[in-house]
Order: sequence, then structure tokens, then C-alpha cells
Amino acid sequence: MEKTRLPWDTTPPRTKGGGSPRVRSDDLYHTSRWTKLSRAYRIEHPLCECCKANGIIKPATCVDHVEPWPICGEQRFFDRSNLQSLCEECNHAKGQRDKARIQEWKRTHPGVAKISD
Repeated sequence: MEKTRLPWDTTPPRTKGGGSPRVRSDDLYHTSRWTKLSRAYRIEHPLCECCKANGIIKPATCVDHVEPWPICGEQRFFDRSNLQSLCEECNHAKGQRDKARIQEWKRTHPGVAKISD
């Protein structure tokens, strides 16, 4: 099924194969509820929040959790106040920063985290 692209989305479509292998994201990211929410949020917030804070106007390509999953928990997973639109570069950078935070959270909350390393 072809992903619906937003008119201002200039990033090339992703192709199958190539690139680095990724671990499948949590099942919540693969629900119609998340798909609808993230698409609507990005339409309402079309610019990257990080770039905008630095005076750069750049289209957002994804929706990110401010408080990272799994730390925010399922209760806040769909909470709009915990979302932000980001471009691919900012989302990647934030994801790298969040990794240590998530690992520390998992260490201090054994048995609570759903996502595997």
C-alpha cells in the first residue's frame, strides 16, 4: 500500500532493501489509531519543531514523542501534548540522544519496558 505523501514532503520515497537493518518498532506504531493521529498531527504541524526553534523553516517528515516511548507509557503514547513534528535529521539526532535515556529508564524499571533492545 502506497503511503499518502503530503504536498510539501520533498523527501524521496523509501525503497525496499538497502540501508541498515532496523528492529521492528513497537506494535503501537503499526495501528490505524497511530497512523491516523500521526498523519493528522503532521498536517496540523507541518514544520520541524527543532529546526523552527533555530530559525530554520524545514518540512517535518515524522511525528516524535517528546517523552520517548517506552518511558511515556501507553497512556501517553497517543497524547497530543507529548508529540512534536520533526524532520528526518532532527528525529534521528533526538533518537540517538534518547537511546541512553531509555536504557537508563529500563535499567531502573526492570520488567516494565515492552520494547526489546
